[in-house]
Amino acid sequence: MAVALILLVAPDTASARYGGAFSEFRRESASSVDWKEEYKRGSREYKREYSSGGAWKEEYKDRSRQYKRERASDGAWKEEYKDGHCEVKRERSSSGEYKQEIKCK
Repeated sequence: MAVALILLVAPDTASARYGGAFSEFRRESASSVDWKEEYKRGSREYKREYSSGGAWKEEYKDRSRQYKRERASDGAWKEEYKDGHCEVKRERSSSGEYKQEIKCK
């Protein structure tokens, strides 16, 4: 069973959770464990996804910042974000290998 919720004005529970009203809030769930959530407020966009194996992804964007994070069910993870004029990419494999890359303009 798939559930989709799209609101133009957030209900009190969502409003309290995210600190005020926002222009769009959406939550989808294919099962009781897997779900996807998105919301927008002004220039901010936020997306989150969770799957039954424990894997998850999240993404945030606004005028000056953005980041992406994800974690696999085997413990591997990846993170990308901007720090000033630099782009930072960090990742760790399930075997424990860690890499970090920084590119500055």
